[in-house]
Amino acid sequence: MGNTKDDPIKVLADSLREKKGVQWSLAKLETPSGEGLYVEYFRGKDFARYFRANPEKLNEHVPAKLGKTVEDQIAELIMVFMKRKLVRKSDRKFKMPKPGKKRLVKFPRTLVPHPDGSGWTENAFYYWTYDRPTSMWYYVATVALPFLVIAACLFPLAPWWVRMTLVYFLLAVLALLLGLIALRYSLFGVVWIVTGHSFWLFPNMMSDEVGVLDAFSPVLSYERPKKGSRTQIVTRLITLVLVTGSIYMLYQHSPDAEKLAASAKEAHDSILDYLDVYAKGKMFITGNTNDTATKAGMGEAAGAGTAGAGWTGGGAGANSGPRTGAGQGSGPGARASGRRGSGPDL
Repeated sequence: MGNTKDDPIKVLADSLREKKGVQWSLAKLETPSGEGLYVEYFRGKDFARYFRANPEKLNEHVPAKLGKTVEDQIAELIMVFMKRKLVRKSDRKFKMPKPGKKRLVKFPRTLVPHPDGSGWTENAFYYWTYDRPTSMWYYVATVALPFLVIAACLFPLAPWWVRMTLVYFLLAVLALLLGLIALRYSLFGVVWIVTGHSFWLFPNMMSDEVGVLDAFSPVLSYERPKKGSRTQIVTRLITLVLVTGSIYMLYQHSPDAEKLAASAKEAHDSILDYLDVYAKGKMFITGNTNDTATKAGMGEAAGAGTAGAGWTGGGAGANSGPRTGAGQGSGPGARASGRRGSGPDL
């Protein structure tokens, strides 16, 4: 193909795979031999819609001629892509909706080669035959990954405030995500039970077909059903009864607040101990057990001091015995001397 920078068709194909290009998805392509590989693909409808909205891009590569419509230009462009082996034609494997569904999914998960692989069909699917262009973020991630691995291995040796900050930051992120998930399902459930409409907060948050940043866009999604039905009303009433009963049972059998706080404290300590936040591993690796040895030494010294005080007191009493006479001394030693003097005469 030569230099891709001087190839206008390849540059156009790369631009279509960018964020603002043609909408795409990921699917498994099954070959006649039974093997499968995952490919990125787009719908013919989205391809045609994109160039109808951007005819200037279409005219740059497929010049308009007398008597040629936009649809003819779109068909000619996709044929150029197919001749250059940039895309290939495919079709969905399952032609019927899933049980309980009335429509086929917009982006199927499984594709098969199209029987007529040489023509333009707006209802068909087209998958890219070459890898997506490498972005700058790929190289940044490649360079940063070894440093992240090394930093994770050195986590037990990090200062105490670094370990605590990282642990609490990750716990805060986890709590935020779980809170958003609980909030979005709660809002959807309340709105759907009351009105029958679909109201979502961050509708793409749980989708596996978008990136991390696109998962939080758009913020809100509201869809009104075309026509209500008795089945939907009955379903909403049954759901309301089940949810109300579940909340009541949870309230009646809720754990004691003190036990709940104790369990939370135990879980908190278990997480910190599992992550070695208190640097037990650091003491083992560096051999820095001065704190433990110091504490042990202080304990032994205190015990020895107590025992020494007892022996000193006994000795003082014994020394005072002879000076004061048998049985007249003070202290434990004196009492012992008195007992020796009071024995029977032999």
